[in-house]
This record gives sequence, structure tokens and C-alpha cells, in this order.
Amino acid sequence: MELSPLRQLRLRRLPKMVSWYDPRLLARVGIRTIISSVFGQYADQRLMQAVTDPAGDREIGQRYDYSDPKAPDPHRRIAADDSGAFWIDYVADVGDGFEPTYTLAYLLAQDSLDVHGAGNLRHGEILIMGGDQCDPQATREEYKRRLLLPFGWAFGVPEPQRKLFAIPGNHDWYDGLNAFDSLFCSSRDRLSEDKGNVIGGWQCQQHRSYWAIRLPYNWWIWGADIQFSKYLDTPQVNYFDAIARQMQPGDNLVICLAQPSWMIADLQGLDEEENFFKITSIARAQGAHVAAVIAGDWHNYNRYYAHELDVHFITAGGGGAFLHPTHVLKNNIQVRWPERDEAAQGDAGLARRGAGVQAREYDIRLKCHARAAGSPVEQAVQDVQDALEPLQPTKLGRRNAPLRPQAPKCYPSKARSYLLSLRNLLFPFYNPAFAAGIGILYWLITWEFQTLVPRYGISAGKIDDLGIGTSLLSVLPYLPLYLVQAMIASIGLTAMLGGLYAALVWYVDATERPGLRRYATKFLVGTVHFLAHVTAMFALSLAVVTLNNRITAPIERQLDALYDARGKQAPIVRDVIEESLAPIKHKTPRPADSKEVSSVRQLVGFTAYPVLMIGLGALVGGMLWGLYWVLTGLMARMHADDAFAALRIQNYKNFLRLKLEPDKLTIYPLGIDRVPGPDDWLNAPRGADGGLRNNPKLIPAKPIKVRLIEDAIVIRRHDETTG
Repeated sequence: MELSPLRQLRLRRLPKMVSWYDPRLLARVGIRTIISSVFGQYADQRLMQAVTDPAGDREIGQRYDYSDPKAPDPHRRIAADDSGAFWIDYVADVGDGFEPTYTLAYLLAQDSLDVHGAGNLRHGEILIMGGDQCDPQATREEYKRRLLLPFGWAFGVPEPQRKLFAIPGNHDWYDGLNAFDSLFCSSRDRLSEDKGNVIGGWQCQQHRSYWAIRLPYNWWIWGADIQFSKYLDTPQVNYFDAIARQMQPGDNLVICLAQPSWMIADLQGLDEEENFFKITSIARAQGAHVAAVIAGDWHNYNRYYAHELDVHFITAGGGGAFLHPTHVLKNNIQVRWPERDEAAQGDAGLARRGAGVQAREYDIRLKCHARAAGSPVEQAVQDVQDALEPLQPTKLGRRNAPLRPQAPKCYPSKARSYLLSLRNLLFPFYNPAFAAGIGILYWLITWEFQTLVPRYGISAGKIDDLGIGTSLLSVLPYLPLYLVQAMIASIGLTAMLGGLYAALVWYVDATERPGLRRYATKFLVGTVHFLAHVTAMFALSLAVVTLNNRITAPIERQLDALYDARGKQAPIVRDVIEESLAPIKHKTPRPADSKEVSSVRQLVGFTAYPVLMIGLGALVGGMLWGLYWVLTGLMARMHADDAFAALRIQNYKNFLRLKLEPDKLTIYPLGIDRVPGPDDWLNAPRGADGGLRNNPKLIPAKPIKVRLIEDAIVIRRHDETTG
């Protein structure tokens, strides 16, 4: 018997948030990343899409032309609201845990949303999915569980009227783009009659993993496939070049990318000309006005703005995946932007493929009016001021008011992000499997050390006598010396510690520091991290030896009493006692100065030491790992993404709702502070009287609170007369 949707949810039968620090998952994702990188280089799916799509330039330009609301073919138009406005939805990074993904799908499926400060916002006739539609691996099975299931449950209609376009993110590329192509690009099949697969109440329209949509009022939306934040393939460049030639000077354009390449370029120093600069150059060379660039992949909301260009750079990757931090965002970054080379505009050949442009650097800002921070310390001061600003009294006094004009345009706020990062101090409780791996590493290294101590007389017997004739505090100051002696005696111990040191130095995320500073930072931070773990593991080792020695004495006394009283037992019991205890019971007295360890101590150490070291190592080592993330994230903007991936925070979701009007585009950034949990849903009513219009299978017990993250972003339409 099939369980009801609510029963499945409450029994935890539905996909959970991905546990990114499960060692088994890390291994699988690592292998798939390597394989997909090879496929991306030698079997690029985008090239196959171009070969199997016979459409010419003219057909490509008209394929997704919805500019005429009165077109006789219903597949060639989108409906307007009563005022003549057209609506588009944008969501990215869905397909993680069921609860956040279903919550977003449920909200997107509604006919309209009543949002305080914005009014009644109609649903989008087109839904754009901005990348990473499935985590952690975009296989067919995972697409079914993490994307098709929640969207199908949220919006089930017999004849979908809404349209869907998607671009692939890095996770969609993990199988070489095969599953993505099969799901979203099925319209390329000649027998499909340009009708793609259905996902909930939306029908896929695209033929390739990239596309260009023409909309009313001289607006266009482009969706580019940048693979693993790499290059645009030649067929894709030719595709957008053909589209750009059909655009008119002054047409307005919104570009969708799978990753915020402008931020990655600033953070890692990558050459953004490979994707971001290239796609904008193609548009700018033909005179199109790029009004906004929207991306996902970073699981938060942030908006940078270039005042000189009047261009918005928006990241909105809060569709369902774990939350990414915002406190690491810089208040000001630079972006290379293509400017039209007026001297070359008369040459049509140069204008093609974006050659008729020149690069120029512009400042883009996370705050409306903020002086660029000269150092991380100065930015930290700015962030503290931003954190204190909401505490000032306001006229409205509303907790969920849109962000103030002077505050950074990010969600959640930087102050909230700082506080959320402190949860990593409880890292072993969030990620027990990874913490257990740290505990096993502690045990293996210290076990090798403890076997060397009696063999080579390290510490002159003091470590063996811990808790008996030697105190722990008297041995700890000499621990570095004993460790050096053990490393000289054992190449195995030296190799294990050297491997750990090399791994921790390599792990340091110092991409923001150029040249020698990067390597110096890796060395210094990695060394401190290594010394913290070495100190913790060997201090724990001595503490466990102390505990073992202290519990050995009462155990020996109990065994002595049991052995001495064996004669009073029944014959069969006596025989069992003698057979069991005779090997470890020595009646021959040993000299007082003998350093030989008793069999009972050896047995206790052999059984209790691994259990205690792995358990305590997982707890202490895991907390040290979390502390390392907290400190490096707060002080140096390092490892923040790794740290938040481990927390698997499913709240603070976001998506965009776009409104096209004759004279402007309005973007509503919408946030959901809290995702409803399993106990916050109910089975939807069925039947003619109780059935809901969108036929969801689960409905919220209380209305889901949706709010404006910041004031609506109004972009005036650009044309040749306005320049």
C-alpha cells in the first residue's frame, strides 16, 4: 500500500538535505568530477546538440519569440495581466532537500502571491531555472527524486500552460550533461513536435542547453551554458552572434549565467573573458543594452550595482540548496565590461562574435553609497556598522521590513550570516561521519606513537606510568621532545604526520592572495591548523593512557578476587575461570623495578584505547575543524562556503519575479525566512468541492511568509532615444 504524501514526508522517506561531508559522498562526487571534466574536454555535449539541431539562423531567432501577445499560435505567445504587464519567474539551485524544494515549487505554482510592500504579484508565464537543478549528482534517478517529484507534487495539471527554460550548472555537468539534455532539451527530437518534457505544471521548450527568449517591449533574456565556469563553445558563440544580429540597437537584455562569473573572477583571479565577458561582448557589439546579469550557484541573494553602467549584477541561488554565507561578500569589487568600439562599428566582421568592443574596468558595489574598503579590517568595521544599523529605531518598526537603502544588498544579512557561521563549533554533531574519520586519524597516528614508547624507551617509562606514578601535567611539557624522538625512530610516524601537514597546508583557501602571499598564507595558516590537531591528538592520547592505567588497577583486583575464589565455584565454572584467567594471571612475583606491563594493562589498552581515541578524537578534532572554519571565515574570508555546506541550512530561500511593462522592468527579490518542516504541512483536500486549482499534494498548515528582500528593483527601458 502506497503511503500518503504527508506520511512519506513525516517518515523521512523523501530526499533529505545533502550531507556534503559524508566521506562516501565525497568520494563519489570526486570521482564523478574527474570523469565529467574529461568528458567536458573530449566529449562536449554542447557540440552534439549543435550537430543534431538543424535549425538555421532565422529559425533560431524566431524559436522562442514571444514578443507578440496576439500571435495566433498559443505556443508563440505568453499571457499578460489586466494591466498589460508580462511576468517571468527565476529560480536557481533547486533539487536538494525535499522540503525547501517543494516550498519553492509550491510558491511558484500559485496564481499570485500577496507580498507586503509589493502588492499582488502574478505568477510567471515563463519559469527560468538558473542552474544546478539537482544535487549532488545530476543522474536521471536523482532528477526524479529531487526535482521532478517535488515540482510534480506542487503543481499537477493535465495540460501545462506555463513554459520552462533551464541552464545547466556544474552539478548538471557531473554526468557530462546527459541527464540534463534528456530532461530539458527533448524538444530537439523531431518527433516531439517542439513539445518538451513536462515538469509539474511547466513544459520545457528549449532545444539546447542555452537559449535566447524574445519578449514584449523590446526585452530579451539570454541563458548561456558556461560548463564548469569555463569557455563558451564555438557553436554557442555562433548561436548568440546570430541572435545578436537580429536584435535592434537599444534592445534591452537580461543575461542569465549558471555562476556569478564577475564575483569568481574577483575572488580567484580567473579570466572572465572565457564566459562572462564573451557573452556580454557579443551583445554589446551589436548595440544591445545589458540591463542586468543574473546568476545562481551561490546559495544566497546579493546584488551589486554599477552606477556608471546602470547595470545590476544579481545572484539569486536560493531555490532549495543549502545556504551560502553573505558575510564574506566584499562591499566593492571590479568588473571588466565591454564598451563598444565606435571606430570599429562600421566593420560588420569585427562586430561579429563580440570583436568590436574594448574592455574597461568598473567598480560595482554591494551598497548604494559606500567608500571602497581598503583592507579586510576596514570592511569588517563597515560590516559591524551595518549590523548595528537595524538596531536603530525606525518609524515603521517592522521586523521584516525591506533592507535599508544603505545596507548591503544581500540576504540573509551579513550580521545573520556571521551568527550562523558559529554553528560550526558543533561540527561533529552536524557531520558525525566526517568527524569519525578525524577520530580514526587521531587513533592511527597516536597508536603508532604509543607502540614506539616502550620499544625505544621514550620518556624513560613516564608515559607508561601515567596515572600510576606520573601525573599528566608533568609529562605534557616534554611531549614535543618525545614526539621528535619517536619520529626519528619511525619513518612510518614521520610519513603520517608529514602527510597530514601537507594536506592541511594544501587545503588552505588562499585564492584571494596573489603571488607569494598565497603560499605564505597557506604555510602559516596550515601550520597553525596542523599544530592545533597534533597538540589535541597527542594530549588526548596521554589522557586516554592515564585513564586506562587508572581503571586497570581495580580491574586487576576484581580478577584476582575472582581467580582466588574459583575453588568455591562449581567445577564447570571453576574450569572456565582457570582457562580464561590463567594466561593473564601471573603468580610469579616480579622485581619491584621491573618495567614490564601487566597483561591486564595490555588488554585494557588494546580494547579501550581505540574506542576512546576515536570517540574523543571525533569530538575534539571535529570541534577543532569547525573552529578553524569559524576563525578563517570571520577573519580572512576563507572556507566560508565549505563551512556552510556542512551546516545544511535550509532556511533563507529566495527567488525573483520579473514584471515587464512598456517603459520598465521591475525585479522583485522575494525571500522566505523559514522553510516549513514536516509538521507544517497537510495533505491537500481532494474532490470537486475541495480540490485546489494547481492540484498540490501537500498544503501548508499556515501561510508561508514571503517578503521583499529589498525594495523592488526598477530598470527603465533603454532605447536609442534615451541613449
